[in-house]
Amino acid sequence: MKKRVVYSRPKGVFVLALCLLCLSLLGVERPKGLGDVKEIRTWSYPDYTRVVVELTRPVVLSEDPVIRLGRDDRVKRPERLYIDIPGIWVGREYKEGVPVGDGLLRAVRLGQNTLETTRMVIDLERYDRHRMFALSSPDRIVVDVYGRRDDEQTAQAGPKAGKTSGKKKGSRLPMGSRRIHKVVIDPGHGGKDAGAI
Repeated sequence: MKKRVVYSRPKGVFVLALCLLCLSLLGVERPKGLGDVKEIRTWSYPDYTRVVVELTRPVVLSEDPVIRLGRDDRVKRPERLYIDIPGIWVGREYKEGVPVGDGLLRAVRLGQNTLETTRMVIDLERYDRHRMFALSSPDRIVVDVYGRRDDEQTAQAGPKAGKTSGKKKGSRLPMGSRRIHKVVIDPGHGGKDAGAI
């Protein structure tokens, strides 16, 4: 009677193959035709925080692409919002994220979710509601996160900018963030009628 010998491959070979596959994916080349993230800016106002992601090209988003995820204490993740931005390449440039720490937001992070989609994650401290819209000239995505800060943070919040400052206090939106409904151009007709100045 012959003994049957069963050969088994060591688990280490499979682990090594998996590691090599992961390393090869890190070196994946950027697909052609994608836009880039130029800059991330944040502004803190008394009743909301604004996040602006400036892009090199316009994007088409679904009606409300923001997804809210609850906190997960097991892995120490705060409550967060995330948005997938199609046709944009961020690579590993914003891996560390942009800290905010204003009582509403902890940080804003960007990462390459798929080869042709960037994911923006907004880590929340407090949250009531949000609104999101896209603007052009320059192309950008704007997310306003509303909530109540405690009294001390509200006194300090006002308005504080992550990269750009100079905004006035109040409930009105800055000019660059207002939607344009109608533009009227009055070029004039020459002579005494110089048109709008």
